Amino acid sequence: MPLKCPSWKSALISCAVSLLSACDFPQPPPDLFYKFDVMPVGQGPSHLSTTDLNLDGEPDLVSANTKNSTLSILYGKGEGSFHSALNINVAAEPTMSTTGDINRDGYPDLAVNARGADMFVVLPGNGDGSFRKPIPTRTGRVPLNIILGDYNHDDKLDAAVTLTFGKMELYIGTGDGYFKKGLTYQTGPRSFSGVTRDFNADQHLDIALATNSSGASSIRLFMGNGDGTFQQPKRLAENLGPLALTASDMNNDGKTDLVFASSKGDNLYMLYSNGDGSFQDPIAFSGGGGPFALTTGHFNPDKLKDVAVANSRSSTFSIVIRNASGTFKYPTRDYVIEGGTVLAITSGDYNHSGMSDIAVASNAKNTIEIYLQRRIFTR
Repeated sequence: MPLKCPSWKSALISCAVSLLSACDFPQPPPDLFYKFDVMPVGQGPSHLSTTDLNLDGEPDLVSANTKNSTLSILYGKGEGSFHSALNINVAAEPTMSTTGDINRDGYPDLAVNARGADMFVVLPGNGDGSFRKPIPTRTGRVPLNIILGDYNHDDKLDAAVTLTFGKMELYIGTGDGYFKKGLTYQTGPRSFSGVTRDFNADQHLDIALATNSSGASSIRLFMGNGDGTFQQPKRLAENLGPLALTASDMNNDGKTDLVFASSKGDNLYMLYSNGDGSFQDPIAFSGGGGPFALTTGHFNPDKLKDVAVANSRSSTFSIVIRNASGTFKYPTRDYVIEGGTVLAITSGDYNHSGMSDIAVASNAKNTIEIYLQRRIFTR
């Protein structure tokens, strides 16, 4: 029987496959996480944080839900799962929350903005997972972010509140859940995200803000004077569209670095700190489509911190692993979120594995998805 020769199309495909197999294409990092649980929360979750609100040693989750003006609190059980959400009504359109002992009773309190009511609200904690009557503080128009810190060294938490229309207002804490109005600073519009650290090692807290507006985007760095006032801001990463900002020591040198997601080109950037209030040039790396929120943690077994980013346009979150050289691996490992519209992400060790886990919110489906490490590595 005569041999049948392969068609030219089959031969071409076979040749192409062989050539592709021979090439050294970059591969995404290992599949480090698996979806462990999905939890319902309030409507329109737009911000997530990890904290221990009831002082039981287990990480809890707090979700700020914009569409029905609630906070959802999910108390951790310690093995990766959480109790059903406790939903608390707050003032109109919360977009973020933060935690601190604002009234100095030894228990964590919650502070949440109310974008639709021009105020922020303090919920004093009882230390057992319950909260007392909210304490409101009026602000300027459309408050976006609350950054708690002791800015005047009186052992009472103060609040820096950013406004939509280019301002940051200081509120000096009186130590009982109430605040007195301080100075107002010009910031540039749309400061959705900010952090406080001592960036220049002078023992005073400083504030870094991500400002994102056409023609004026930058990170604004306000150096604290230690008396509740700040110097005029320095500008970093100009015209890079900073949108979401986090602070962390990314290279284990004892200095706090900055990582931010950009509204331009689906990029992320890292700025290494020099420890004196200045930073090195931004290092660009990639996440997914429409990076909107980010968190850092130990997402693989090396000693370097990695980045997880929520991608609003691609309905995913991405894990971006560090190289030994300090740069970031590409491509990323992406995880698809049911329902899409991913606006919030946080991380913590939810099951005491010694590694960072992920919680991410679907703004459209009103859920939080919990992702735990597969433990395919040992530390």
